[in-house]
Amino acid sequence: MKTLKQNMLASLAKGMAVGALLFGAVQISHAGSADPSEGGAFTWDLVSSGSGQRGLSLITFSNDNTFRGYQMLAAVPPSTAGTNVSSNPRGGGATIGRGGSGSGRSIQDLLFGFSPISGVWTIDSKGKIVVFFSVALNVTSLVTNFLAATNDFTLVNSEQLNETTNVQQVFTNGQGSAVVSIFWPDPAPGFTQNYTLANTNFTTQVGSAESTNVVSFTGTAVFGKRLTLVCNTTFGKVTFNGVPAVPAVDISGNWIGVKRENGLAQNEFFSLTSFQLGNPFPADFPDIADFPNVYFTTDGLGAGYNFTGVAIVSRQKKVGFTFMNDDGTLRSMIGTLKPNKKGTTAKTVGIEEPINEVNFTATLQ
Repeated sequence: MKTLKQNMLASLAKGMAVGALLFGAVQISHAGSADPSEGGAFTWDLVSSGSGQRGLSLITFSNDNTFRGYQMLAAVPPSTAGTNVSSNPRGGGATIGRGGSGSGRSIQDLLFGFSPISGVWTIDSKGKIVVFFSVALNVTSLVTNFLAATNDFTLVNSEQLNETTNVQQVFTNGQGSAVVSIFWPDPAPGFTQNYTLANTNFTTQVGSAESTNVVSFTGTAVFGKRLTLVCNTTFGKVTFNGVPAVPAVDISGNWIGVKRENGLAQNEFFSLTSFQLGNPFPADFPDIADFPNVYFTTDGLGAGYNFTGVAIVSRQKKVGFTFMNDDGTLRSMIGTLKPNKKGTTAKTVGIEEPINEVNFTATLQ
C-alpha cells in the first residue's frame, strides 16, 4: 500500500524547486501596494478558480520574503463523450494531474489533491506583489496501447448500398487506425472513397509519469481586508481571492456523507479533528498546526473500504475534502458549506482517480 504522502500529495507536491536568484534584477518598492506580511507574518484564506483548478489555500507571507502554506485542489472531469485520453501529464490530468471542469476541456488540465506549498515573494517597482514557485507532480494517466492485429472489414458503397467488398488490414504495434481507399466503378463513371479503419485490438491501463507545474503570481493586497493574486501556471491562468485567515465555522465532529459516482450512491462515516489539537501526519505536514481551519480524519468508513483525509473550511463559505482510500485511490472535492438548524452541510464536487466525477454531500451530526 502506498504511503499517505505518495497518495495525498502525488498530484500536487513531492518537492519544490524555487529559483530565488531570479529575483536579483527586481527593484524592491512598496509604493502603491500593501505588504501581504505587514512587516511580520500574516496568513491569508484564499479561494482559487480558473483553468479547472478550483482550490482552497492557506498561505502565510513572512517579511523575509518567503511564504508557506497548504493548498487543496479539486476538479470536475470533462463530460463530453468521446474525450480522447492519452498519456500526457495531468492535475491536478490527456492524463490527469491529481484535480477542472466543463466540456471541451482536455483531461490534462485536471489537478487535484492536497499539498504543502512554499516559495518566495517580493514587491516590484510598480508596487505589485510578485510570487513564484514550482511543484513536481506525480501524474496518473490512462494509457491506450494498440497491439499488432489483423482485422477483417466489410466496406459498403455509399452510392449503391447493395455493393460491398471485404478488406483485411494488418496493424502494427502502436498503430491505432489506417486509411483505405476503395474505387467503386458504379455508379458510372465511378468514384474513390476513403475509409478509416480502427484497430480493435488494444489494452487500456493506468500509467504514471512526472510533470512540473510552474506557478507565477502577481497581485495586490489591502492589509487586513483582501489579497488578489493572478496566477499563471503550466496548466493555465488561475485567480486567487483572499481574506484574512481567522477561525471559521468549527467542522470538528462526526459526519455522515453520501458519495455519488457513476450513478452509484454510497454512504460514508467519518470524524474530523482540528490539526491544532494533534497531527497524525507530522512527517508529511510538519507545520500544519500553524494554520487555522484545517482538519483531519483517520477513521473514514465506506462500504468495504476505509479512508483517511484532510478537510479545509474557508471563511468564504467554502469547504474541501481530500480523501485517500486504503487501496491508494485518491479523491478531492470542493464546494459550499451551509450551517443550518439541522446541522452544518457540505455540498461538494470533484474527481476520483482515475478520471471519475464525484459528488459528495456530508452533514455534521
